[in-house]
Amino acid sequence: MTFPRVNAARCLALGVMLLATAGCGAKNAPAESSSTQPDPLASLQPARDMAAYRAISDKLYRLDQDAIKRELASAGLAKSTKPAKDKLFGFDIKKAVSDRGFIASSEGRALADSLLTFQTPSGGWSKRTDMSMPRQPGQQFGTEKDYVPTFDNYATSTQFWVMVNACNALDDRRYCDSASRALNYILLAQYPNGGWPQNFPLRGKYHDDITFNDDAIANLLRVVGAAAEGDERLAFISDELKAHASDSLQRALDMLVATQVKVDGEPTIWGAQHDPKTLEPTAARAFEPVALATSESADLVLFLMSLQNPPENIRSAIDSAHRWFEQHQITGLRYRRGDELPALVPEQDADPLWARFYDIDSDRPVFGDRDGEVYFELEKVSAERRAGYGWYSEQPYKVLKEYRKWKQ
Repeated sequence: MTFPRVNAARCLALGVMLLATAGCGAKNAPAESSSTQPDPLASLQPARDMAAYRAISDKLYRLDQDAIKRELASAGLAKSTKPAKDKLFGFDIKKAVSDRGFIASSEGRALADSLLTFQTPSGGWSKRTDMSMPRQPGQQFGTEKDYVPTFDNYATSTQFWVMVNACNALDDRRYCDSASRALNYILLAQYPNGGWPQNFPLRGKYHDDITFNDDAIANLLRVVGAAAEGDERLAFISDELKAHASDSLQRALDMLVATQVKVDGEPTIWGAQHDPKTLEPTAARAFEPVALATSESADLVLFLMSLQNPPENIRSAIDSAHRWFEQHQITGLRYRRGDELPALVPEQDADPLWARFYDIDSDRPVFGDRDGEVYFELEKVSAERRAGYGWYSEQPYKVLKEYRKWKQ
């Protein structure tokens, strides 16, 4: 990969962005954006069987790895470096995604240009990485090698919407092309059965499970659904990609119906992860047991209720999940978090709560710990995990409120 010679005029035009890299010399120029290169994945079609799916995964893995190797060779570097770490991505997500005035400003455009340098050749982005400054040649695309790229922690879906905002606000095809590449990546990452793994290319272990945890799939459904249902913000997306998105949405809806956990024959909600072959709920990290997951399920239902004309099986899935949420709400208590150890405390007017996880067999709230032990009482969990994980959620309350409007 070669890097463009940077002259004074170029520096002036990109002043905000290059200021972040401490000058206009080639040594400090940002890494080249994948959006400036022909899309090597444009000819690929979403897989219809697992053999083809794994072949796509392998191709994308090699593509990302080879890009770093070429950058290192071109820059004369022996080893790649890591970018700065951030809890999310190092920028104001709400402004970057929704504020057209901000993204059209010099600061916003510099951010969009920076995000272009962090987009992997496969089309996605990583998590826990500060993307407010441009990636440098030979620098890794993310801080955690097993999450390059990923859908975890709002990665890829967030950057997709930033690129959509930039595409609509600025007369620059690079941002539109970046969003299209990201959508294509999302479509290629979908399992033939309609689910999505946490990371793609595949990384093994629980990362390969169909991952609802932390709203990974709910976020992807909003992207795919917008493309499939003609969201005006995505007018720049090609007809071919829109057709693939429509097919993707249908397969995803079929997957949601198939994975909705049944107890004694009655549909309930969803687990945090499901096996990509059997579709049964699975465990992930030691403190994340096999269980029904309330917050993630709530966001799935909120998405389903946003569909323009949901089919009857989806309407039935919504009704069943709503019924389960109604039956399991906890009232008169507030989930206290802060300096003290999290706990439930009495509060008469508090909004209803739900435990994050419910044991499928006993139908009771369940709490996990780092040693793999599972308890029915939060107080038995170690102080570290008790304070470091969200064990209760108000998210299903949004479902209860929205459901009333949806049924009208």
